Amino acid sequence: MKVLVVCDVLGQENNGTTIAAMNLIRYLRSKGDEVRILCADQDKKGVEDYYVVPNLYLGLLVKYLLKKNNVTLSLPVKKVILKALDGVDIVHVMIPFPLGVKTAKLARKKGIPVTAGFHCQAENFSVHLSMMNCSIVNRLVYKNYYKKLYSKVNAIHYPTEFIRNVFESTVKHKTNAYVISNGVNSIYKKQEIKERKPEYQGKFNILFIGRISKEKSHHLLIKAVAESKHKDDIQLIFAGQGPREKEVMNLAKKCKINTPLMKFFSRKDLVETINSCDLYVHPAEIEIEAISCLEAISCGLVPVINSSPRSATKAFALDEKNLFDFNDPKDLARKIDYWIEHEEEKKQRSNEYLGFVDKFDHTRCMEEMRHMLEETIANYRGNKKTYFYHDEIHDDFAGTNIKTIKIPDNYKYIHKNPFYKVGEFFINLIAIPLVYLILKVWYLQKVKNKSVLKEAKKQGYFLYMNHTNYMLDAYNPPVYAFPRRAKIIVNPDAISIKGIGTIVKMLGAIPVPTSLATFKSFKSSIKTFIDKKQVVAIYPEAHIWPYYTDIRPFGNESFHYPVDANAPSFTLTNIYVKRRFSKRPKVVSYFDGPFYPDTSLPRNERIKKLRDEIYESMKKQIESHPKYKYCEYVYVSDPNRVTKSK
Repeated sequence: MKVLVVCDVLGQENNGTTIAAMNLIRYLRSKGDEVRILCADQDKKGVEDYYVVPNLYLGLLVKYLLKKNNVTLSLPVKKVILKALDGVDIVHVMIPFPLGVKTAKLARKKGIPVTAGFHCQAENFSVHLSMMNCSIVNRLVYKNYYKKLYSKVNAIHYPTEFIRNVFESTVKHKTNAYVISNGVNSIYKKQEIKERKPEYQGKFNILFIGRISKEKSHHLLIKAVAESKHKDDIQLIFAGQGPREKEVMNLAKKCKINTPLMKFFSRKDLVETINSCDLYVHPAEIEIEAISCLEAISCGLVPVINSSPRSATKAFALDEKNLFDFNDPKDLARKIDYWIEHEEEKKQRSNEYLGFVDKFDHTRCMEEMRHMLEETIANYRGNKKTYFYHDEIHDDFAGTNIKTIKIPDNYKYIHKNPFYKVGEFFINLIAIPLVYLILKVWYLQKVKNKSVLKEAKKQGYFLYMNHTNYMLDAYNPPVYAFPRRAKIIVNPDAISIKGIGTIVKMLGAIPVPTSLATFKSFKSSIKTFIDKKQVVAIYPEAHIWPYYTDIRPFGNESFHYPVDANAPSFTLTNIYVKRRFSKRPKVVSYFDGPFYPDTSLPRNERIKKLRDEIYESMKKQIESHPKYKYCEYVYVSDPNRVTKSK
C-alpha cells in the first residue's frame, strides 16, 4: 500500500497532531507500506519520501501569532503536491488546513481516495483569535472545516466518539466515521524509580502534560494548589511548551505556590518524569482525546480530570473522585487533598487504571487505522458519490438538514377557509406547468404506460413510488394526477422549512402525525381525499436514497389506506438511464396497475397481499431494465459508520 500523509503542521513532536502523524507513519512503514509525507517542515528537505512545500506567509501579525505558538503553516504548491500524489493508493490528511484541502482536491481529480483525521477542535483555532468561548465563531469554524475538506473525503478518523458527535451535530451531517483512539505507545509503562531526581524529592508531585495555552487551563490547577491544605508540600510539573508560559509562571508566583517545573521532555525523560510523580491532573477545558492523560495513566498515575462539556477526557474518569466540577479550582483542591490523604486507595485505583488503558494499546489502534485505509481503498468508486449504509429500511440520505417541527394536535388536514382555497388554486396553477417543464428539461423524463390510470377515472386512487430523488419524487404526483388534485404523504420535515411550509401544504403535502392525538384526523382526511376522487401518493420505502437502482424492502405499514378505503392502487417506478453526453442520468417513469384489495381475505391478509403485489410489480420493472449507477451504495457492518461520502 502506498500512502501519502499530508501534514500542514509538522516538526518537533511537541503537539498531539504531529505525534499522531508520526505514530501512524512509523507503524505503516513497520508493516512494509510505502509512506510519503507532504509537509512544510524545511528541515526535511532532501530526506527520502518527504515532499516539502514552502511556509505559508499571511502577514507579520499572523507570522507573529504562529511563531508564538511554535506552529508553521504550509503553502500548497501544486507542482509539489502532484509529485507527491504520483502513484499513491490513498491520501490521509491530518488537519483541514490549506495544504490538506488542496491535496484532497487534486487527489479526487486524479481518482485517488482520501481519508482525513480530526485532530483540531474549533476552539484550538478560535483561541488564537481570543474567541474560544464564542459559540458562533466555533460553529462557523466547524462548518468551514466541513465545506472545505470533510464533506469531500471518503472516510474520517475521529479519535473519540465525543468529537464525532460534536462535529456531526454542528454541521448537521452524518459522516463516514471511524472512531479510533490515537493510542498509547508501549514505552509508557509503570516503572519503579529507586531514587527520584532532586527536583522531585520531598514533595507531592502533580503532573500535567499539555501545551502551555489558554484552552489547557493551567490556571485552574495553580489556583487549586493555592486552595489546598497541603499547598506547601505540592510541586507542580508542567510538561510542555506554548505561548502562555510567562503568564502561567506569573500566576504561580502571585498565588504563592512552589515554583512549577515547566519544560518540554523527550519521550524517554517524560516516562521517567511520569513515574516520579504522585498524581496527574488534567484541567484542560478543550480536548479531543488527551493521549497525554492516557500516557500518565499507563504509568500508574491516578488522574483528576476537568468535567468540561467540551472535553473528551472526562470519559477516562472511573468515578467522581477522578473528576472535578467544571472549571472549579476549589473542587479540584478538594479532590487533590483527598488523594494526598488516601494513599492506600490511590494505590488501588492506580491498579484499576492499569487495566483500563489496555483498550488504548498503540499497536491495536494503529492496526485499526491501517484497516481504515485498506477498507477505503477497497470501497472506492472513483469520483462517484458513495453512500455507506447499514440498514436498508431505516438509513436516510436526504441530506436536507431540516429542523423538524412537531405536528400540533389540532393540525388542519382539510381546509375550508375560502382564502386558503384561493391561494391553493393559484399556487397550483403556477406550480404545475413549471414543475412539468423541470421534469422534461432537467430530468429528461419519459413516461411509460400512463394510460393505465384511466382504469380509475371514476374514483380516487393511491399512487406508490420508489423514493430516490428529493425533487423528482415531489414533482411527479401533481403533474401526472392532473387535472385531479394530488396529496402526498410526507415526513414532517417537508413542511418544516421556514418560510415555505404553507406553500408546501398548498401543493399537497400531508405530514404524518407526530402524536396519536392527530392520527384520527389524519386517517379521516385520507378517506375524504379519496372520496373526492383525488390522488394520494405514498413512498413505501419512507427514506430517500438518491438515484438508487433497486427497490428497497418495505413493510405493510402504508398499505392499510387503500384497504380501508377499498380503493385501487397504482405504482410509479422511476428508473435512471445513462445519458449520451452527461454523467447525470435521465429518468424513465413506468406506471403499473391497478391493484385492488382482495376483499375475500381478512384485513391483515388483504394488506399483506396488496403490499406483496405492489412490491413485486416495482421490483419487476426495475429488474427488466439495465441499471445505471450514478451513485454507489456500499454496505458496512458497523452502524456508527452509516453515512454519505464523496
